[in-house]
Amino acid sequence: MTVVARRIVSLPIRSALDTWDAIVALIAPETKSDARIELAAVAGVVCSVITDEALSDDALVVYGDGPRVRIYCLYGEEALEGDDASEGALGFTPTSNDWRMSVPCFPDDLQWVSHALARRSSRISARAVGSDLDTNEQTDSADARRRTPTIDRDSLRRG
Repeated sequence: MTVVARRIVSLPIRSALDTWDAIVALIAPETKSDARIELAAVAGVVCSVITDEALSDDALVVYGDGPRVRIYCLYGEEALEGDDASEGALGFTPTSNDWRMSVPCFPDDLQWVSHALARRSSRISARAVGSDLDTNEQTDSADARRRTPTIDRDSLRRG
């Protein structure tokens, strides 16, 4: 699986909404796309997560048919300096075809963020900061089984 990472300058240089707009423009560049409409519907919820600085160490992850995209935000001094920023356009559109998004949030907010996202989108979900992304991608595990040979030890013992 290919992974692409971007670091977006956020607070105090950009407001949470401006940060979200930059992220949306990066992952859904076509302004009239269905993905843009869906991402606009969750703006308030994701802006809350951005304001909480949940994206400083845990990435917002967009995954599906193409490469996985991990988006972090830079805050405070890191945002002011901008040295670690990487906001360049992607060579593909991660929100085309079948896509999903996982948004990190602090554990105290997980219940309301999950509920609010679920009411607005079937593609976008929340996870607690520090937890692993559970994509339930059966194709990944099927691909891994095809690539990794396994030995049936019971058959060897019987033979």
